[in-house]
Amino acid sequence: MSKGLVIFVAVLVCVGILHWASLRLINTSKVRAKKIRTIFWYFYGNFFLIFGLVRFFDSDSSKELSLTQVGIGLLVLVFAATGKLKQEADE
Repeated sequence: MSKGLVIFVAVLVCVGILHWASLRLINTSKVRAKKIRTIFWYFYGNFFLIFGLVRFFDSDSSKELSLTQVGIGLLVLVFAATGKLKQEADE
């Protein structure tokens, strides 16, 4: 029971931090928001790629799902590098 309560509190704190950060990002300039969005897409692609590779070499996980996760990570990284995920900044 106490382990579940610790997990609940940890998730609640993480959601609170994310909410606070998102409220702070609402008032940023469009140029800064574009930079933050680019960093997010690189982080997201690397996250999918790394955890897909970890799952691929794990003996208990499905190879097809892990290869799909690696593929999604690579696609996101390629699209971020070529500028397909960028939005125009008017400032």
